[in-house]
Order: sequence, then C-alpha cells, then structure tokens
Amino acid sequence: MLMKMNENKEIRHSEDYKKWIKEGNHHLKQKEYVAALICYDNAIETLFRGIENHRFSKGLELYAEDSRIWDNRGVALSALGRFDEALQSFDVALELDPLNSRAWSNMGVSMASIKRFDEAINCFNKGLEIEPENVDTLDNKGTALFSLSKYDEALESFNQALKLNPEDAKAWAGKGSVLRFMNRYKEAIESLEKFIELAPPELAAQNQEAWAMILELKLLLEKEE
Repeated sequence: MLMKMNENKEIRHSEDYKKWIKEGNHHLKQKEYVAALICYDNAIETLFRGIENHRFSKGLELYAEDSRIWDNRGVALSALGRFDEALQSFDVALELDPLNSRAWSNMGVSMASIKRFDEAINCFNKGLEIEPENVDTLDNKGTALFSLSKYDEALESFNQALKLNPEDAKAWAGKGSVLRFMNRYKEAIESLEKFIELAPPELAAQNQEAWAMILELKLLLEKEE
C-alpha cells in the first residue's frame, strides 16, 4: 500500500517503482541476475518505504503487476542458486495472484533444482490447471517425472507438449531420454535426432550429449540384432 503522502510524492514514487521494474526486466532478459535482483528490490523498497518489515508482509494492497515482479524476483534468485529465498518470493507472488500460472511453474523449477520433485510436480499441475496448454510447464513436469523414474507419465507429458508444439526441442530431448530408459531404443534415436534438428544454439551442450546418446543406442540395437 502506498504511504499516505501528498499527490506529487505518490506520483514520483509510482514512476520510480515502474522505472526499477522496467530495468529489472531488462537485466533478467539478459540473464544479468544480480542486477535484476537489485532492481526488483529497489522497486519494492520504493513502494513500501517507511513500512517496517514490509518484505514478505501479508495483506498489502499492491499494484496489479506486483505478482509478476515477485515471480521475476524469484527467477533471478533461483538462477543465482538462492533457492530458499526464491521459494519465498514465489510464495508472495502466488499470495497476490493464485492464478499466476507462470509463478507456479517457476516455483516448480526451483523445487526440482533442490530435488523436491514431488512438490515440483504439484506446482506444475497447479500451473497446468490454470494454463493447460503451457508447453514449458509440460516439459518441466515431464523432466521432474523422469527424475522420479515415472517414465510412462513423463512420456505422456512430453507427448502432450509435442502435440501443442511439434517443434519443441526440449520435449524431443526429454522424450528421447525417457524412451531410452524404457528400452525403446529406435524410438529414442528418432526423438533425439529430432531434437538435434531443432535445437537452438544455446542448447549446444545438450546437442553433443544427444549425439553421444544416439551412438550408444545404435550400439545397443546392434547387440540386440
């Protein structure tokens, strides 16, 4: 809630708040996570200046976009490996807007990063209840299910993603890995080759892993024959 100030101060604080958010979003997009976090914290300090213990306060009347800002703040913290703080930030985002499907998905990613896979899947499911056709969330859910060796469910999640976006490289990679562990080597090779065909430059490391996996699978197929 904005402090009771004269109108000019409220306007100035509002402009400062939006400026910090815009700058933070720019840094986040550039993967400059420390700079992004500083900007988001400055935005929050600007909005709540003078209110004691405002960080993670309850029941505050906030601007409509605040849930997204706490979500972005959590993404920056997670990228920096500060997962406990990230989860707190996602909690605030979801308290402000329980229908923020992106925050549910990002919280799930953080949960999975610290191997809390069951909780991660619950987050992904909540996100999918709100936005059933979110391909990224389906990919992340598939990866978490794979980590729990729930291969049938993981395959289903990746297939759902590919039905929505047949050019989703991440889903092809995940599907290939699942099929490999299901001993469906030929299908795994086809999926991994599709991943290599579609993989963007930033997935170069995974591309090399996929080639190595394909060679391994071809050797296994030769032995079966």
